[in-house]
Amino acid sequence: MSEFIKELHLTTEFSQDRDIDSFTKHIPLEWIEAAVTQTGRASVRKRRFPAEQAAWLVLGIGLLRNRSISEVCDKLELAFPDAKGELPPLATSSIIKGKEKLGAAPMKHLFKHTATQWEQSQTIDDVCGFT
Repeated sequence: MSEFIKELHLTTEFSQDRDIDSFTKHIPLEWIEAAVTQTGRASVRKRRFPAEQAAWLVLGIGLLRNRSISEVCDKLELAFPDAKGELPPLATSSIIKGKEKLGAAPMKHLFKHTATQWEQSQTIDDVCGFT
């Protein structure tokens, strides 16, 4: 089986019903935080939909392509609870503003960092005979 087909199967796996824990297994929260911080996009104030959550949304949209944006938000439980501790749905306008405010720089940073980390991990596995 070609490497491309293996990767395609792995990507298809993500389009199944997943919660955020499935994503953090392969993309640690620290990588997301570093991407928004190092590109100057981190949320300074506490918001219901901070930059880190917007980055997860962008990843979720790409990996859960068969879902609407609001379904991805709900599935990944993106947004902080309100003052009552409840998690009401985010307004579409908040989602759009959050994505726009995030911009492309954190996602580019995250892509490069993830590729480097996964490549190093693969190389270590190859050297140690874990492939």
